[in-house]
Amino acid sequence: IRKGAAGFDICFMHPKANDEFPIAGEGVLIEMVQAPPEVIQAFEAMAI
Repeated sequence: IRKGAAGFDICFMHPKANDEFPIAGEGVLIEMVQAPPEVIQAFEAMAI
């Protein structure tokens, strides 16, 4: 996990699995980006 250009946390899932890292993107590089604070707050409000 690292800071992306917009300042949000990002991480990547490698496209190919192996014995050490069995979870992968099935041939696709997946980029996961942290939601902005207002989106997190909106989802927290819906959960109440």
